[in-house]
Amino acid sequence: MTELFAVIRKDSKYFHQNPKALPFPVHIIDTTDAYRVKGNGDGYRLDDVYLFVKAGQDYRQIDS
Repeated sequence: MTELFAVIRKDSKYFHQNPKALPFPVHIIDTTDAYRVKGNGDGYRLDDVYLFVKAGQDYRQIDS
């Protein structure tokens, strides 16, 4: 299974919740609300984060 990671976007109202260790691990859940991205002890909308996968020692962004 591919591990997902995220960074909260600067234009998100949740930007202040970014932890010091970036990107942080997340998973996507199937839910009826918009907060599908779970990680960092909270839930985020897809519009609030940039998603990454780990490639060796680097992270590759999978959205824009």
